[in-house]
Amino acid sequence: MAGITGLDYKIMEMAARIKELREIEGLSVREMAERTGVTEEEYLQCESGKTELNFTFLYKAALALGVDVT
Repeated sequence: MAGITGLDYKIMEMAARIKELREIEGLSVREMAERTGVTEEEYLQCESGKTELNFTFLYKAALALGVDVT
């Protein structure tokens, strides 16, 4: 059984923050999927931390949420 790596932990942290900001902004999963250019299923995979978050997704999510990408 493989343990969680430092990178996996950071991905889960970022994913949780994206979800938290989406909920604060009152955006639906559908709206965020459209704004980030992915399907709803792909978006949910990203938001749950089950997939790596590429820079394009992070950048578009930051724009949609009105935050700096860093």
